Amino acid sequence: MRLIFTFSLTVLVHLYLLSQVYEASGRVIDSESRVTLPFVNIVVNDGPKGGTTDIDGKFLLRSSAEIRVLSLSYVGYEPQKITLTGKRQNLLIQMKKVEYELPEVIIFPTENPAHRIINNAIAYRDYNDPEKLPSFSYTSYDKMIFTPELDSIPELDSLVADTTDAEVREFLDKHHLFIMETVSERKFRFPDKNHEEVIATKVAGFRDPIFVFLLSQMQSTTFYNDRIRVAEEEYINPISKGSTNKYLFLLQDTLYSGVSDSTFVISFRPFKNTNFEGLEGIISINSNNWAVQNVIAEPAGKKSMISFRIEQMYEYILGKQWFPVQLNTIAILNNVSFSDSTQGLQISSGGESADSGLYRLPFGFGKSYIKNIDLNPELKRNEFGSVVVDVDPEATHRDEAYWENFRIDTLSQKEINTYDFVDSVSKEANLDKTAKTFESLMTGKIPWGRIDFDINRFLKYNQYEGLAAGVGIHTNERISQAFRVGGFVRYGIGDNAFKYGGDLTLVLNHNSELEIFLGYMKDVTETSGIRFFDDKPGFFKPDYFRDFLVKKMDKTEMYEANIGFRTLNYAKLNFGLIKSNKEVTDDYRYRIAGESVNVYFDRFDFTEARIGLRYAYGEKFIQNMRKKLSMGTDYPVIWLQYTRGIRGFLDGDFDYDRIDLKIEKSFYTKYIGKTSFKLAAGYINSDIPYTNLYNGNEAYRTFTIFADNSFATMRMNEFLSNKYAALYLTHDFENLLYKGKKFKPELAIATNIAFGNLDFKDYHSNIDYRTLENGYYESGIQFNRLLNLQLYTLGLAFYYRYGPYTFQNGWDNLAAKFTIKFAFDRFQQ
Repeated sequence: MRLIFTFSLTVLVHLYLLSQVYEASGRVIDSESRVTLPFVNIVVNDGPKGGTTDIDGKFLLRSSAEIRVLSLSYVGYEPQKITLTGKRQNLLIQMKKVEYELPEVIIFPTENPAHRIINNAIAYRDYNDPEKLPSFSYTSYDKMIFTPELDSIPELDSLVADTTDAEVREFLDKHHLFIMETVSERKFRFPDKNHEEVIATKVAGFRDPIFVFLLSQMQSTTFYNDRIRVAEEEYINPISKGSTNKYLFLLQDTLYSGVSDSTFVISFRPFKNTNFEGLEGIISINSNNWAVQNVIAEPAGKKSMISFRIEQMYEYILGKQWFPVQLNTIAILNNVSFSDSTQGLQISSGGESADSGLYRLPFGFGKSYIKNIDLNPELKRNEFGSVVVDVDPEATHRDEAYWENFRIDTLSQKEINTYDFVDSVSKEANLDKTAKTFESLMTGKIPWGRIDFDINRFLKYNQYEGLAAGVGIHTNERISQAFRVGGFVRYGIGDNAFKYGGDLTLVLNHNSELEIFLGYMKDVTETSGIRFFDDKPGFFKPDYFRDFLVKKMDKTEMYEANIGFRTLNYAKLNFGLIKSNKEVTDDYRYRIAGESVNVYFDRFDFTEARIGLRYAYGEKFIQNMRKKLSMGTDYPVIWLQYTRGIRGFLDGDFDYDRIDLKIEKSFYTKYIGKTSFKLAAGYINSDIPYTNLYNGNEAYRTFTIFADNSFATMRMNEFLSNKYAALYLTHDFENLLYKGKKFKPELAIATNIAFGNLDFKDYHSNIDYRTLENGYYESGIQFNRLLNLQLYTLGLAFYYRYGPYTFQNGWDNLAAKFTIKFAFDRFQQ
């Protein structure tokens, strides 16, 4: 009996010891900057088991044996071994940074061992990509803070001696500069249906959720797309096909995290002397399905004044799927220098300088925590539309109890102080009004009280009017969201004439964009120009500068009524009735043969019924309380417009049918660049005056501003057609062909082709023109971004015409241009 008792006791003690779990927890930081270090490898007791810090530098390790030793390793830091003798919870471990740079060239005796792992990750990419699942949903809590991490500059304390500087430092110890929080619910349905609803938002200093989409657009949600978005730019993914020929990969560490799973830590950067938009950083690949477990990445090479680093952490959800659970975005001010002077502490950024004594100062921190992940829920197609991000009307009115359901931690006193301080400053400075002004500027408006000034109406130039100054105003939503009313007036110095007009828009439904438009104008319009129903002037539109060259114009008085709306998610329809009177401004006459005498006219009345369609499959929108902005589409955008000229109705003089077509598309080819094309075509089935036919969309001047999607070498009004087709094809290599340290020109090549004809030649008098039946050809080369002036860049372009319409003198076939690329033309819709 005693033997049985002893044996049983021994078994129970052994089982107890086996079931006992030992823990160690804490946080790992940089010893100098005090910044937390994500994804640090930690080995327990020098054995095969361990773990990593999470994206916030925190760790929690569990072991069946007592945890006595922690061994830490991290790329760019000294390895560290810590012996634990007492406290094992809430440890604070500091690691020392060392100078580290991936070597120029490494010779491997056989295959680079990192390549096998990377190639496996590429092979399993579709299997691990959450956006290849039938569906998923989750809730995301986002927080963004702007605050200078002055602790990252070790010499700073010795420089802060001035009283004012000390006060600034004291303020920054108690306040951030800015803070915002957002809670959103996202639904996804394969292959490309997305909807994200912001259910709570809180922005320091702003009641209106203007910046609600800022953090969600800072980086790609997963690290499996061919191109990874970091802030405004996109970069070639290091785990995309062919990447081992473009990136240098080095296996830095291996961690055994389970019975059979291993995590491989691999550093990466583009090979030296390669010209493509690449990333550099560290990626951890788990042998369980060869999935991305963690990644830290930022744009490779020399850093501009401000750069961004992204961090992503994935977990294996329900034993089924690797899924991102946290995304961090860090904004960094590069090459910052600090000095003490008679004016106090001086802080400056030196751009791309590589001098010693310069620092990288983190100042913006965005964190997205993803939870409530549901894999493959039942989601129906009618739960998705063209708006991929919108805002719940109650989002800005959530109380603290609501927020506590989503926050990872309660707000710190510093964060509470930030809200209080920025809100008080905002109230005094009326920052909400300033933010709305910025938003309006991006849509071409300057708000002033209850009216908006139209930026595009202030100043205009063309060869007919010369310089023309004017003003355009419209009411805004402060008067009513149900209607807009406005008008314009302009005076041209060249033609010594006033132009004016007015319009009324009734907004019947915001969601479907159902609007009725009534307008009148007495203005000048381009002879034989093309106008689609949704054309709007815009200074930052690519073809804007062609207007400078237009000389042949008609005096036009026009009445217009139309109704437009969005349908079937991606289609915009417009039905219109237009009555216009056009008078030519030169010697042109339209001839009508009589029984005994020809009659010549220089003034014409047109009555037109119009149906217009714009179709952009897959176009996505983001929408807040007032604005709806397009995020574009990966598919071609198609415009199709049918116009019926009606004789005898509202004094119309001509019967005809007119069809206009336009297709535009841009796409990016990895390692090659961006290709853009525009196809335009038109057909008119009857004889009508020159005013409403087709010119050649020409844009020639010996040396002038380049205008996209036009013929650079074609003389103004050189060709005339009643049917035509034109192709504009451009390929932009960006900086793939050459990337200097400071000089970064971008090379583009282009070819433009047009065919056309004029079936009714006998009706046009006192005019010289040619027809395009033999085909018009020109090609050119652009050297863009030769000079960077921050808001815009300047370059040069040269085009040459060839083929049937070549001039005998070769120099006459050449056109030189200077190009302008705006820094924020992406905001223009």
